[in-house]
Amino acid sequence: MDAALNAGERMALLHEDPGAGVTSIAPRWNVKGNVLLQSFPLLEAMSVVLLSIVSGKVYDLVSFGHFGEYGRNFGLGVVVAALFSTSAYARGLYLSSEPRSLASQIKEVVLIWTAVFLCLSVVALTLKVGDMFSRQAVMLFFVTGLGGIIFVRLGAGRLFASLTRSDMLAKPQVVIVTQSDVRVPSGVVQAIEASGCDVCQTITLPAASSEGSLLECMEKLIEHVRRRSVDEIVLAVSWADISLIEKITAHLCVVPVPVRLLPDHVVSALLKRPVVNLGGTRAIELQRAPLTTPQLLTKRLFDLVLTTAALPFLLPPLAVVAGLIALESGRPVLFCQRRAGFNGRTFKIYKFRTMTILEDGPVVPQACRGDPRVTRVGRILRRFSIDEIPQLWNVLKGDMSLIGPRPHALAHDSEYSQIISLYPARHKVKPGITGWAQINGCRGATPHVYMMIKRVEHDMWYVNNWSVWLDVKILLLTIPRIWTGRNAF
Repeated sequence: MDAALNAGERMALLHEDPGAGVTSIAPRWNVKGNVLLQSFPLLEAMSVVLLSIVSGKVYDLVSFGHFGEYGRNFGLGVVVAALFSTSAYARGLYLSSEPRSLASQIKEVVLIWTAVFLCLSVVALTLKVGDMFSRQAVMLFFVTGLGGIIFVRLGAGRLFASLTRSDMLAKPQVVIVTQSDVRVPSGVVQAIEASGCDVCQTITLPAASSEGSLLECMEKLIEHVRRRSVDEIVLAVSWADISLIEKITAHLCVVPVPVRLLPDHVVSALLKRPVVNLGGTRAIELQRAPLTTPQLLTKRLFDLVLTTAALPFLLPPLAVVAGLIALESGRPVLFCQRRAGFNGRTFKIYKFRTMTILEDGPVVPQACRGDPRVTRVGRILRRFSIDEIPQLWNVLKGDMSLIGPRPHALAHDSEYSQIISLYPARHKVKPGITGWAQINGCRGATPHVYMMIKRVEHDMWYVNNWSVWLDVKILLLTIPRIWTGRNAF
Protein backbone atom coordinates (compact mmCIF):
# COMPACT_ATOMS: atom_id res chain seq x y z
CA MET A 1 0.00 0.00 0.00
CA ASP A 2 2.86 2.41 0.81
CA ALA A 3 4.49 1.71 -2.52
CA ALA A 4 1.22 2.42 -4.27
CA LEU A 5 0.75 5.61 -2.31
CA ASN A 6 4.22 6.84 -3.27
CA ALA A 7 3.59 6.04 -6.89
CA GLY A 8 0.34 7.95 -6.81
CA GLU A 9 1.87 10.91 -5.08
CA ARG A 10 4.70 11.03 -7.59
CA MET A 11 2.14 11.72 -10.28
CA ALA A 12 1.12 14.92 -8.50
CA LEU A 13 4.61 16.31 -7.88
CA LEU A 14 5.60 19.55 -9.56
CA HIS A 15 9.21 19.39 -10.69
CA GLU A 16 11.19 22.54 -9.99
CA ASP A 17 12.36 24.47 -13.04
CA PRO A 18 15.98 25.39 -12.33
CA GLY A 19 15.83 28.53 -14.40
CA ALA A 20 12.30 29.58 -13.57
CA GLY A 21 11.83 33.27 -14.07
CA VAL A 22 15.04 33.90 -15.99
CA THR A 23 14.75 31.79 -19.12
CA SER A 24 12.53 34.51 -20.61
CA ILE A 25 15.57 36.79 -20.89
CA ALA A 26 15.95 36.77 -24.64
CA PRO A 27 19.32 35.90 -26.18
CA ARG A 28 21.05 39.21 -26.96
CA TRP A 29 24.35 40.99 -27.41
CA ASN A 30 25.35 44.44 -26.23
CA VAL A 31 24.06 47.62 -27.89
CA LYS A 32 26.55 47.58 -30.79
CA GLY A 33 25.94 43.92 -31.41
CA ASN A 34 22.18 44.38 -31.40
CA VAL A 35 22.46 47.11 -34.04
CA LEU A 36 24.37 44.73 -36.31
CA LEU A 37 22.00 41.85 -35.73
CA GLN A 38 18.90 43.97 -36.26
CA SER A 39 20.28 45.46 -39.48
CA PHE A 40 20.95 42.03 -41.01
CA PRO A 41 17.31 41.33 -42.11
CA LEU A 42 17.24 44.74 -43.85
CA LEU A 43 20.51 43.98 -45.63
CA GLU A 44 19.20 40.60 -46.75
CA ALA A 45 15.92 42.10 -47.97
CA MET A 46 17.75 44.82 -49.90
CA SER A 47 19.91 42.20 -51.61
CA VAL A 48 16.78 40.29 -52.68
CA VAL A 49 15.23 43.43 -54.22
CA LEU A 50 18.52 44.32 -55.95
CA LEU A 51 18.92 40.83 -57.41
CA SER A 52 15.32 40.92 -58.67
CA ILE A 53 16.07 44.12 -60.59
CA VAL A 54 19.43 42.83 -61.87
CA SER A 55 17.91 39.52 -63.00
CA GLY A 56 15.22 41.36 -64.96
CA LYS A 57 17.73 43.70 -66.54
CA VAL A 58 20.05 40.87 -67.56
CA TYR A 59 17.15 38.94 -69.11
CA ASP A 60 15.98 41.99 -71.06
CA LEU A 61 19.50 42.69 -72.29
CA VAL A 62 20.10 39.11 -73.44
CA SER A 63 16.65 38.62 -74.99
CA PHE A 64 15.91 42.04 -76.48
CA GLY A 65 19.27 43.80 -76.58
CA HIS A 66 18.20 46.66 -74.29
CA PHE A 67 17.22 47.35 -70.71
CA GLY A 68 13.49 47.32 -70.03
CA GLU A 69 11.59 49.07 -67.27
CA TYR A 70 12.44 48.02 -63.75
CA GLY A 71 9.10 48.72 -62.02
CA ARG A 72 7.68 45.20 -62.20
CA ASN A 73 10.97 43.60 -61.16
CA PHE A 74 11.25 46.02 -58.28
CA GLY A 75 7.71 45.19 -57.12
CA LEU A 76 8.34 41.46 -57.41
CA GLY A 77 11.53 41.81 -55.38
CA VAL A 78 9.75 43.74 -52.62
CA VAL A 79 6.98 41.13 -52.35
CA VAL A 80 9.43 38.22 -52.31
CA ALA A 81 11.70 39.97 -49.79
CA ALA A 82 8.77 40.69 -47.48
CA LEU A 83 7.46 37.12 -47.61
CA PHE A 84 10.90 35.59 -47.19
CA SER A 85 11.93 37.87 -44.30
CA THR A 86 8.67 37.24 -42.45
CA SER A 87 8.97 33.48 -42.85
CA ALA A 88 12.67 33.49 -41.93
CA TYR A 89 11.93 35.47 -38.77
CA ALA A 90 9.18 33.02 -37.82
CA ARG A 91 11.63 30.14 -38.32
CA GLY A 92 14.20 31.77 -36.01
CA LEU A 93 16.80 32.66 -38.65
CA TYR A 94 17.35 36.16 -37.24
CA LEU A 95 18.46 37.60 -33.89
CA SER A 96 20.24 34.67 -32.27
CA SER A 97 23.06 34.98 -29.78
CA GLU A 98 24.31 31.60 -30.95
CA PRO A 99 23.85 31.58 -34.76
CA ARG A 100 22.78 28.29 -36.25
CA SER A 101 25.19 26.30 -38.38
CA LEU A 102 25.53 27.35 -42.00
CA ALA A 103 24.24 23.97 -43.21
CA SER A 104 21.10 24.35 -41.08
CA GLN A 105 20.58 27.89 -42.32
CA ILE A 106 20.98 26.89 -45.98
CA LYS A 107 18.44 24.09 -45.56
CA GLU A 108 15.90 26.49 -44.05
CA VAL A 109 16.62 29.17 -46.66
CA VAL A 110 16.08 26.76 -49.56
CA LEU A 111 12.79 25.52 -48.11
CA ILE A 112 11.46 29.02 -47.39
CA TRP A 113 12.65 30.46 -50.71
CA THR A 114 11.03 27.61 -52.66
CA ALA A 115 7.79 27.88 -50.68
CA VAL A 116 7.59 31.64 -51.37
CA PHE A 117 7.93 31.14 -55.12
CA LEU A 118 5.42 28.29 -55.14
CA CYS A 119 2.89 30.43 -53.28
CA LEU A 120 3.43 33.34 -55.66
CA SER A 121 3.02 30.99 -58.63
CA VAL A 122 -0.33 29.79 -57.29
CA VAL A 123 -1.47 33.38 -56.70
CA ALA A 124 -0.33 34.41 -60.20
CA LEU A 125 -2.26 31.55 -61.79
CA THR A 126 -5.35 32.24 -59.71
CA LEU A 127 -5.39 35.97 -60.53
CA LYS A 128 -4.23 35.36 -64.11
CA VAL A 129 -1.35 37.83 -63.87
CA GLY A 130 1.39 35.40 -64.84
CA ASP A 131 1.76 36.99 -68.29
CA MET A 132 3.18 40.12 -66.68
CA PHE A 133 6.43 38.28 -65.92
CA SER A 134 8.67 36.16 -68.11
CA ARG A 135 9.13 32.61 -66.83
CA GLN A 136 12.81 32.74 -67.76
CA ALA A 137 13.31 35.98 -65.83
CA VAL A 138 11.54 34.58 -62.79
CA MET A 139 13.63 31.41 -62.89
CA LEU A 140 16.79 33.52 -63.19
CA PHE A 141 15.66 35.54 -60.16
CA PHE A 142 14.90 32.31 -58.27
CA VAL A 143 18.45 30.99 -58.82
CA THR A 144 20.37 34.25 -58.33
CA GLY A 145 18.26 35.33 -55.35
CA LEU A 146 18.80 32.01 -53.58
CA GLY A 147 22.52 32.18 -54.27
CA GLY A 148 22.63 35.78 -53.11
CA ILE A 149 20.97 34.99 -49.77
CA ILE A 150 23.34 32.10 -49.16
CA PHE A 151 26.31 34.33 -50.03
CA VAL A 152 25.09 37.09 -47.68
CA ARG A 153 24.63 34.62 -44.83
CA LEU A 154 28.04 33.09 -45.43
CA GLY A 155 29.65 36.51 -45.29
CA ALA A 156 27.62 37.53 -42.25
CA GLY A 157 28.62 34.36 -40.42
CA ARG A 158 32.30 35.11 -40.95
CA LEU A 159 31.78 38.75 -39.96
CA PHE A 160 30.05 37.85 -36.69
CA ALA A 161 32.68 35.23 -35.93
CA SER A 162 35.46 37.83 -36.25
CA LEU A 163 33.57 40.52 -34.36
CA THR A 164 32.79 38.15 -31.52
CA ARG A 165 36.49 38.07 -30.69
CA SER A 166 36.43 41.85 -30.31
CA ASP A 167 34.31 43.90 -27.92
CA MET A 168 31.91 44.81 -30.73
CA LEU A 169 29.78 41.76 -29.97
CA ALA A 170 30.88 41.21 -26.39
CA LYS A 171 28.17 39.66 -24.25
CA PRO A 172 26.21 41.98 -21.93
CA GLN A 173 27.63 42.21 -18.42
CA VAL A 174 25.12 41.38 -15.69
CA VAL A 175 25.36 41.95 -11.94
CA ILE A 176 23.19 39.86 -9.60
CA VAL A 177 22.16 41.45 -6.30
CA THR A 178 20.85 39.06 -3.66
CA GLN A 179 20.27 38.68 0.08
CA SER A 180 22.12 36.40 2.46
CA ASP A 181 18.87 34.99 3.87
CA VAL A 182 17.12 34.46 0.53
CA ARG A 183 17.43 31.21 -1.38
CA VAL A 184 18.21 32.07 -4.97
CA PRO A 185 16.54 29.55 -7.35
CA SER A 186 19.04 26.98 -8.52
CA GLY A 187 20.32 27.45 -12.01
CA VAL A 188 19.80 31.23 -12.10
CA VAL A 189 23.35 32.00 -13.16
CA GLN A 190 23.36 29.20 -15.72
CA ALA A 191 20.03 30.37 -17.16
CA ILE A 192 21.20 33.98 -17.45
CA GLU A 193 24.44 32.94 -19.13
CA ALA A 194 22.52 30.64 -21.47
CA SER A 195 20.48 33.67 -22.56
CA GLY A 196 23.63 35.29 -23.96
CA CYS A 197 24.82 37.29 -20.94
CA ASP A 198 27.89 37.15 -18.73
CA VAL A 199 27.43 37.34 -14.95
CA CYS A 200 30.41 39.47 -14.00
CA GLN A 201 29.58 39.99 -10.34
CA THR A 202 27.28 38.68 -7.59
CA ILE A 203 26.69 41.10 -4.71
CA THR A 204 25.14 39.97 -1.42
CA LEU A 205 23.33 42.64 0.57
CA PRO A 206 24.22 42.98 4.26
CA ALA A 207 22.03 41.06 6.68
CA ALA A 208 21.40 44.23 8.70
CA SER A 209 18.66 46.40 7.24
CA SER A 210 20.09 49.73 8.41
CA GLU A 211 20.07 52.63 5.97
CA GLY A 212 23.81 53.17 6.38
CA SER A 213 24.84 49.63 5.42
CA LEU A 214 22.45 49.55 2.46
CA LEU A 215 23.68 52.95 1.25
CA GLU A 216 27.31 51.81 1.42
CA CYS A 217 26.50 48.63 -0.52
CA MET A 218 24.58 50.58 -3.18
CA GLU A 219 27.43 53.06 -3.61
CA LYS A 220 29.87 50.22 -4.23
CA LEU A 221 27.43 48.67 -6.71
CA ILE A 222 27.00 51.96 -8.60
CA GLU A 223 30.78 52.43 -8.74
CA HIS A 224 31.19 48.88 -10.06
CA VAL A 225 28.49 49.43 -12.70
CA ARG A 226 30.19 52.58 -13.97
CA ARG A 227 33.72 51.15 -13.89
CA ARG A 228 32.92 47.85 -15.58
CA SER A 229 30.30 49.14 -18.08
CA VAL A 230 27.65 46.80 -16.69
CA ASP A 231 24.66 46.39 -19.03
CA GLU A 232 22.04 45.04 -16.60
CA ILE A 233 21.31 44.56 -12.90
CA VAL A 234 19.26 41.59 -11.72
CA LEU A 235 17.73 41.57 -8.24
CA ALA A 236 17.23 38.23 -6.51
CA VAL A 237 15.56 39.38 -3.29
CA SER A 238 12.42 38.42 -1.42
CA TRP A 239 9.24 39.83 -2.94
CA ALA A 240 7.83 40.11 0.56
CA ASP A 241 10.32 42.89 1.38
CA ILE A 242 8.69 45.59 -0.75
CA SER A 243 10.42 48.37 1.21
CA LEU A 244 13.87 46.98 0.36
CA ILE A 245 12.97 46.67 -3.33
CA GLU A 246 11.80 50.28 -3.44
CA LYS A 247 14.97 51.51 -1.71
CA ILE A 248 17.25 49.61 -4.10
CA THR A 249 15.30 50.96 -7.08
CA ALA A 250 15.62 54.52 -5.76
CA HIS A 251 19.39 54.14 -5.32
CA LEU A 252 19.94 52.63 -8.76
CA CYS A 253 17.93 55.29 -10.64
CA VAL A 254 21.21 57.21 -11.18
CA VAL A 255 22.70 54.56 -13.49
CA PRO A 256 21.45 54.20 -17.11
CA VAL A 257 21.01 50.41 -17.04
CA PRO A 258 17.90 48.26 -16.73
CA VAL A 259 17.13 46.78 -13.30
CA ARG A 260 15.10 43.56 -13.29
CA LEU A 261 13.57 41.66 -10.39
CA LEU A 262 13.74 37.86 -10.39
CA PRO A 263 10.87 35.92 -8.79
CA ASP A 264 11.71 34.32 -5.47
CA HIS A 265 11.05 30.63 -4.82
CA VAL A 266 7.45 31.36 -3.80
CA VAL A 267 6.52 33.59 -6.74
CA SER A 268 8.39 31.61 -9.43
CA ALA A 269 5.82 28.80 -9.30
CA LEU A 270 2.97 31.29 -9.74
CA LEU A 271 4.60 33.05 -12.69
CA LYS A 272 4.54 29.80 -14.65
CA ARG A 273 0.75 30.07 -14.65
CA PRO A 274 -1.20 31.99 -17.32
CA VAL A 275 -2.20 35.58 -16.57
CA VAL A 276 -5.81 36.37 -17.48
CA ASN A 277 -7.98 39.49 -17.46
CA LEU A 278 -10.53 39.51 -14.67
CA GLY A 279 -12.78 42.52 -15.01
CA GLY A 280 -10.58 45.57 -14.64
CA THR A 281 -7.65 43.71 -13.13
CA ARG A 282 -5.37 40.80 -13.97
CA ALA A 283 -5.20 37.48 -12.17
CA ILE A 284 -2.97 34.40 -12.20
CA GLU A 285 -4.86 31.30 -13.33
CA LEU A 286 -4.04 28.57 -10.83
CA GLN A 287 -6.35 26.07 -12.53
CA ARG A 288 -8.41 26.24 -15.69
CA ALA A 289 -11.43 24.29 -16.75
CA PRO A 290 -10.31 21.35 -18.92
CA LEU A 291 -12.71 22.39 -21.69
CA THR A 292 -13.91 25.86 -22.60
CA THR A 293 -17.59 26.57 -23.23
CA PRO A 294 -17.23 26.26 -27.04
CA GLN A 295 -15.34 22.99 -26.58
CA LEU A 296 -18.04 21.63 -24.26
CA LEU A 297 -20.71 22.51 -26.83
CA THR A 298 -18.68 20.89 -29.61
CA LYS A 299 -18.20 17.70 -27.60
CA ARG A 300 -21.89 17.60 -26.67
CA LEU A 301 -22.93 18.07 -30.30
CA PHE A 302 -20.49 15.31 -31.31
CA ASP A 303 -22.12 12.95 -28.78
CA LEU A 304 -25.71 13.75 -29.77
CA VAL A 305 -25.16 13.49 -33.53
CA LEU A 306 -23.36 10.14 -33.39
CA THR A 307 -25.68 8.63 -30.76
CA THR A 308 -28.92 9.57 -32.52
CA ALA A 309 -27.48 8.35 -35.83
CA ALA A 310 -26.44 4.96 -34.37
CA LEU A 311 -29.51 4.13 -32.28
CA PRO A 312 -31.88 3.19 -35.17
CA PHE A 313 -29.36 0.60 -36.37
CA LEU A 314 -28.60 -0.70 -32.87
CA LEU A 315 -32.16 -1.11 -31.55
CA PRO A 316 -32.96 -4.44 -33.33
CA PRO A 317 -29.79 -6.27 -32.18
CA LEU A 318 -30.17 -4.76 -28.70
CA ALA A 319 -33.70 -6.22 -28.53
CA VAL A 320 -32.28 -9.64 -29.40
CA VAL A 321 -29.64 -9.29 -26.64
CA ALA A 322 -32.32 -8.30 -24.15
CA GLY A 323 -34.34 -11.38 -25.11
CA LEU A 324 -31.37 -13.71 -24.59
CA ILE A 325 -30.71 -12.23 -21.15
CA ALA A 326 -34.36 -12.62 -20.19
CA LEU A 327 -34.40 -16.27 -21.31
CA GLU A 328 -31.31 -17.17 -19.28
CA SER A 329 -31.60 -15.01 -16.16
CA GLY A 330 -35.06 -13.52 -16.19
CA ARG A 331 -35.70 -9.95 -15.30
CA PRO A 332 -34.38 -7.32 -14.91
CA VAL A 333 -32.58 -7.16 -18.24
CA LEU A 334 -30.76 -3.96 -17.40
CA PHE A 335 -28.39 -3.44 -14.49
CA CYS A 336 -28.32 0.00 -12.84
CA GLN A 337 -25.49 1.12 -10.61
CA ARG A 338 -24.49 4.45 -9.08
CA ARG A 339 -21.36 5.99 -10.55
CA ALA A 340 -19.55 9.31 -10.07
CA GLY A 341 -19.74 11.56 -13.12
CA PHE A 342 -18.74 15.10 -14.04
CA ASN A 343 -17.64 17.11 -11.00
CA GLY A 344 -18.18 14.05 -8.79
CA ARG A 345 -21.98 14.10 -9.21
CA THR A 346 -23.64 10.73 -8.82
CA PHE A 347 -25.76 9.26 -11.61
CA LYS A 348 -27.24 5.86 -12.50
CA ILE A 349 -25.41 4.02 -15.23
CA TYR A 350 -27.24 1.50 -17.45
CA LYS A 351 -25.72 -1.80 -18.57
CA PHE A 352 -27.02 -5.10 -19.81
CA ARG A 353 -27.23 -7.55 -16.92
CA THR A 354 -24.32 -9.98 -17.13
CA MET A 355 -24.22 -11.42 -13.58
CA THR A 356 -26.52 -13.39 -11.37
CA ILE A 357 -26.32 -10.63 -8.73
CA LEU A 358 -26.91 -6.87 -8.73
CA GLU A 359 -24.29 -5.20 -6.50
CA ASP A 360 -24.32 -1.50 -5.65
CA GLY A 361 -23.15 -1.26 -2.07
CA PRO A 362 -20.08 -0.14 -0.13
CA VAL A 363 -18.17 -3.23 -1.33
CA VAL A 364 -18.25 -4.25 -5.00
CA PRO A 365 -15.77 -7.03 -5.90
CA GLN A 366 -14.38 -6.67 -9.42
CA ALA A 367 -15.06 -9.42 -11.91
CA CYS A 368 -12.16 -11.83 -12.44
CA ARG A 369 -11.36 -14.54 -14.95
CA GLY A 370 -13.77 -17.47 -14.53
CA ASP A 371 -15.97 -15.45 -12.14
CA PRO A 372 -18.97 -17.70 -11.18
CA ARG A 373 -21.21 -14.65 -10.92
CA VAL A 374 -21.02 -14.05 -14.70
CA THR A 375 -23.71 -15.78 -16.78
CA ARG A 376 -23.05 -17.58 -20.07
CA VAL A 377 -24.63 -14.82 -22.14
CA GLY A 378 -22.98 -12.23 -19.91
CA ARG A 379 -19.55 -13.69 -20.59
CA ILE A 380 -19.94 -13.02 -24.31
CA LEU A 381 -21.42 -9.58 -23.72
CA ARG A 382 -18.57 -8.57 -21.40
CA ARG A 383 -15.89 -9.99 -23.71
CA PHE A 384 -16.95 -7.66 -26.54
CA SER A 385 -18.26 -4.82 -24.31
CA ILE A 386 -21.78 -5.23 -25.69
CA ASP A 387 -23.08 -4.81 -22.15
CA GLU A 388 -21.96 -1.15 -22.27
CA ILE A 389 -24.19 -0.18 -25.23
CA PRO A 390 -27.22 0.83 -23.09
CA GLN A 391 -25.02 3.67 -21.81
CA LEU A 392 -25.98 5.47 -25.01
CA TRP A 393 -29.06 6.44 -23.01
CA ASN A 394 -26.74 8.01 -20.43
CA VAL A 395 -25.11 9.93 -23.28
CA LEU A 396 -28.46 11.25 -24.49
CA LYS A 397 -29.38 12.27 -20.94
CA GLY A 398 -26.09 14.13 -20.59
CA ASP A 399 -24.68 12.02 -17.75
CA MET A 400 -21.94 10.59 -19.95
CA SER A 401 -20.06 11.21 -23.17
CA LEU A 402 -19.09 8.76 -25.90
CA ILE A 403 -15.42 9.35 -25.07
CA GLY A 404 -13.99 10.01 -21.61
CA PRO A 405 -12.59 8.34 -18.49
CA ARG A 406 -14.53 5.18 -17.66
CA PRO A 407 -16.69 5.61 -14.53
CA HIS A 408 -16.15 3.14 -11.72
CA ALA A 409 -18.40 1.94 -8.93
CA LEU A 410 -18.63 4.35 -5.99
CA ALA A 411 -16.95 1.77 -3.77
CA HIS A 412 -13.93 1.72 -6.08
CA ASP A 413 -13.87 5.54 -6.29
CA SER A 414 -13.75 5.75 -2.52
CA GLU A 415 -10.94 3.20 -2.33
CA TYR A 416 -8.67 4.60 -5.04
CA SER A 417 -9.20 8.25 -4.08
CA GLN A 418 -7.36 7.50 -0.83
CA ILE A 419 -4.47 5.80 -2.63
CA ILE A 420 -3.94 7.83 -5.82
CA SER A 421 -3.81 11.59 -5.37
CA LEU A 422 -4.91 12.42 -8.93
CA TYR A 423 -7.75 9.91 -9.06
CA PRO A 424 -10.56 12.44 -8.32
CA ALA A 425 -9.26 14.68 -11.14
CA ARG A 426 -10.74 12.20 -13.63
CA HIS A 427 -14.10 13.79 -12.87
CA LYS A 428 -13.11 17.06 -14.53
CA VAL A 429 -14.85 15.85 -17.68
CA LYS A 430 -17.85 13.63 -18.28
CA PRO A 431 -17.16 9.89 -18.08
CA GLY A 432 -17.24 7.98 -21.34
CA ILE A 433 -18.32 4.66 -22.78
CA THR A 434 -14.76 4.26 -24.05
CA GLY A 435 -11.62 6.27 -23.53
CA TRP A 436 -7.91 6.81 -24.09
CA ALA A 437 -7.04 4.36 -21.32
CA GLN A 438 -9.16 1.60 -22.83
CA ILE A 439 -7.64 1.76 -26.33
CA ASN A 440 -4.18 1.69 -24.69
CA GLY A 441 -4.83 -1.63 -22.99
CA CYS A 442 -6.10 -0.38 -19.61
CA ARG A 443 -9.37 -2.29 -19.74
CA GLY A 444 -11.00 -4.70 -17.34
CA ALA A 445 -10.18 -5.50 -13.73
CA THR A 446 -7.39 -3.79 -11.77
CA PRO A 447 -6.22 -6.36 -9.17
CA HIS A 448 -2.99 -4.38 -8.61
CA VAL A 449 -2.87 -0.70 -7.69
CA TYR A 450 -0.22 0.10 -10.33
CA MET A 451 -2.75 -0.93 -12.99
CA MET A 452 -5.19 1.72 -11.78
CA ILE A 453 -2.35 4.27 -11.57
CA LYS A 454 -1.57 3.59 -15.22
CA ARG A 455 -5.24 4.00 -16.12
CA VAL A 456 -5.42 7.31 -14.27
CA GLU A 457 -2.31 8.54 -16.10
CA HIS A 458 -3.99 7.84 -19.44
CA ASP A 459 -7.22 9.47 -18.30
CA MET A 460 -5.41 12.62 -17.19
CA TRP A 461 -3.55 12.79 -20.49
CA TYR A 462 -6.91 12.73 -22.26
CA VAL A 463 -8.32 15.44 -19.99
CA ASN A 464 -5.34 17.70 -20.69
CA ASN A 465 -5.13 17.04 -24.44
CA TRP A 466 -8.75 16.81 -25.57
CA SER A 467 -9.69 17.62 -29.15
CA VAL A 468 -12.44 16.54 -31.52
CA TRP A 469 -9.89 14.66 -33.61
CA LEU A 470 -8.68 12.80 -30.52
CA ASP A 471 -12.27 11.68 -29.84
CA VAL A 472 -12.59 10.52 -33.45
CA LYS A 473 -9.31 8.61 -33.17
CA ILE A 474 -10.39 6.89 -29.94
CA LEU A 475 -13.76 5.99 -31.43
CA LEU A 476 -12.17 4.46 -34.53
CA LEU A 477 -9.66 2.45 -32.48
CA THR A 478 -12.20 1.16 -29.96
CA ILE A 479 -13.67 -1.62 -32.12
CA PRO A 480 -10.34 -3.25 -33.11
CA ARG A 481 -9.12 -2.93 -29.51
CA ILE A 482 -12.28 -4.62 -28.21
CA TRP A 483 -11.93 -7.42 -30.78
CA THR A 484 -8.28 -8.13 -29.95
CA GLY A 485 -8.39 -7.32 -26.24
CA ARG A 486 -8.18 -10.03 -23.60
CA ASN A 487 -8.64 -8.06 -20.38
CA ALA A 488 -12.44 -8.08 -20.11
CA PHE A 489 -14.16 -11.05 -18.50
